[in-house]
Amino acid sequence: MADIRIVRMILTNFKGIRSIEVNFDPEVTNIFGDNATGKSTMMDAFLWTLFGKDSQNRADFNIKTLDANGKALPKLEHEVVVVLSVDGVETVFRRCYKENWVKKRGTAKEVMDGHSVDYFVDDVPYGKREYDAKVSAICPEQLFRQITNPAYFPSLRMQEQRKMLFEIVGGDITNTDVFDELITIGNKDLYTPLINALNSGKTLDEYKKQVVSQKNRIKGEVADIPGRIEENNRNMPEEEDWVALSSDIETKENQIKEYDSLIADKSKADEEEAARRRVVRRQIDDRYECIEGLKRKVKKDSNVEHDKWYSDLSAKESSISNMNTDIRYLENKLLTLNNSLTEYQSQRNKLLEEYSTICSKQFVADNSHLVCPTCNRAFEGEDYNNKLQEMQDAFQTNKSNRLNDNIKKGTALKTKIEDLQKQVHDIELAIKEKKNLLSTLEGEKQQLQNSEPKAVDVIVLIEKNAEYISLKKEIEALESSLKTEYTPADVSEYTDAKKSLQSDIYALKERLSKKEQIERTQQRINELQSQLSTMQQQVADFEQIEATILDFMKSKVALVDKRINSAFSYVQFRMFDTQVDGTEFDTCECMVDGTPYSDLNTAAKMNAGIDIINAICRAKGVTAPIWLDNRESVCNLISCKSQIINLFVERGAKLTIQ
Repeated sequence: MADIRIVRMILTNFKGIRSIEVNFDPEVTNIFGDNATGKSTMMDAFLWTLFGKDSQNRADFNIKTLDANGKALPKLEHEVVVVLSVDGVETVFRRCYKENWVKKRGTAKEVMDGHSVDYFVDDVPYGKREYDAKVSAICPEQLFRQITNPAYFPSLRMQEQRKMLFEIVGGDITNTDVFDELITIGNKDLYTPLINALNSGKTLDEYKKQVVSQKNRIKGEVADIPGRIEENNRNMPEEEDWVALSSDIETKENQIKEYDSLIADKSKADEEEAARRRVVRRQIDDRYECIEGLKRKVKKDSNVEHDKWYSDLSAKESSISNMNTDIRYLENKLLTLNNSLTEYQSQRNKLLEEYSTICSKQFVADNSHLVCPTCNRAFEGEDYNNKLQEMQDAFQTNKSNRLNDNIKKGTALKTKIEDLQKQVHDIELAIKEKKNLLSTLEGEKQQLQNSEPKAVDVIVLIEKNAEYISLKKEIEALESSLKTEYTPADVSEYTDAKKSLQSDIYALKERLSKKEQIERTQQRINELQSQLSTMQQQVADFEQIEATILDFMKSKVALVDKRINSAFSYVQFRMFDTQVDGTEFDTCECMVDGTPYSDLNTAAKMNAGIDIINAICRAKGVTAPIWLDNRESVCNLISCKSQIINLFVERGAKLTIQ
């Protein structure tokens, strides 16, 4: 076990203490003084040196020395030296907080430019990270505060207290631990559903809610089933003599068969007469179809000559129509060509006028061009003649080019005009030829119209036809055979009796159907009774599971309390509490003889804190100095292996260390 003890502390300009050196007894050191004489400052200085925070866990507390007006004295270094003994080996920790004073350029006065902190271990400078690592290697800050301040652990949140307590006893109680306490050979099957649920990832509370929900749902369904059984009993028809009903139905069905036989016998003659009449009507229809075919044949044979004449006339009219279409097409094309020819001739006439105009042009010298472009002086002598000749040559070249271009365009237009004139001539000849043919066709059409053959009277031909006369006589004979009167057999007596029997059978079957209804209803009642029995067993099963959950919770509470409280000699911890509905929930309440920590007096709270520190020290294998404030109010302390530093309030006394 690591044993940490304070050997010596030196404070310089720290929270009003200008300079003090304190040597600590390895077992117990007593610090006396009136209020505000520096007792708590010693503890703040100790924690600040190691962790940069005071006893209230504040990093921003003021450590500077103040004057009578409450202003910090400038240019002071605030330093604390702590000599620690760790398992007999001494290490010197020193932290120095100072102001940075600098002179701004151009000024003679120094101004403060922030603060800096220097760190030393055994007088060797350290960086902050290395310094913190050195301290943490001895004991981490969180653990250090837990084992040096008796009031620190009870001030933690419930979750943090529980976590530390389970660390002290080697971990939380597992489900396996609880089942090992509960399960025996005889009751193992009872806990199987709970084991499976917890192994699947459900929490105990989740599984309990699931079981309660399922049980309540089934209980609700169970409550409905007796009413549904009673309702089926009320709706069940009364029993009858089903054998007698079936026998009556069979007897009446046999009577119907007898009437059907009588009706069939009397209806046979009617069916034969009806069949004969259907055959006669079909024969009449066949002969009318033959007459229609005969009419078409006679009409076709008698109109062969007239049909040929009509076909020739139609062909001639079609040829005339086609010829008129061709003539109109050629006339439209001729009109287009003549328009184009007129346009080209107009263009050619313009070119001829342009040609005459170009030819008539003569060179005329422009004196403005017969001057020097540099000095603007008129040319003389040979220069004048050369410039004049140059201008004449340019004029003739331009004139020649324009004439050649005009001739080229005129030649092209002439070729187009000649081509169009040829096309116009050819189309005019074609139009003339087609008009001659059209005149011939119209004459031939007129001849056909004048030679139409006379139409034949088809009705007269048909009425004289021998086959037509024979078919008409056959139809008259067949229709005469249909006019013979026939009286159908009277079977109304049988049909009325049959209807009466059918009505009786329907009523009997309605009564007989109640048998099936009774059987279905009874089957449903049996199903509901079976369902009721099954659900009642399910409710019982869920209630058994609820009982195992309750046993599990009680056992876990007992195990946790036993394991946690076995680590302490003075305090006890209540790790669970019970809600109104009986549900257990996590808590962590420190008590002494059943009294909650918050209700304890100062002495009991201090001893409770020391008992907790002793347990943590045993679990973590380390001890550190315990600072006991307001020690004057406590007479007896429980035993402790840690170094004790007592802070006594003594009215009127200066800071004194013993």
